[in-house]
Amino acid sequence: MAGGGANGAGPVLVAELTVALDATPGAWDGWDAADDRTRELFAAWVAEPRRGSVRQARADWTAYYAAHGYLRHAVVRSGLSDLGEEAAGEVAESVAVSLAGRLVRLVGHLIN
Repeated sequence: MAGGGANGAGPVLVAELTVALDATPGAWDGWDAADDRTRELFAAWVAEPRRGSVRQARADWTAYYAAHGYLRHAVVRSGLSDLGEEAAGEVAESVAVSLAGRLVRLVGHLIN
C-alpha cells in the first residue's frame, strides 16, 4: 500500500490506485479536490478485492472519475431515499400491528 494515511494526508492507497492516479492526467487534482469521505470510500472500494485485476480495474475507474471531476457524483450515498424506506417500513409495521389487533378481536368475537 502507498499513499497518505500514515501522515494524516488522507486514506492509505493501494499501489494500483496510486499508479492509476499517476498515469491519468488530472486525476490527482480531482482526487485532492474530493472530500475526505469520498476519498476514503474510493480507497476502500479499490483495496477490497483479492484479485489484482479487479483492484486494477477499480483503480482505473477511480482515476477516470477523479480526472473528470466525477468522484463525488459517482458515490451513492444514503439520504432521503433511505429515510423514505425507513418511514415506509414503520408505516407497514404500524398497519400490520393494527390489522393483527383487529384480527384478534374478530376471532375473539367469533369464539364468544
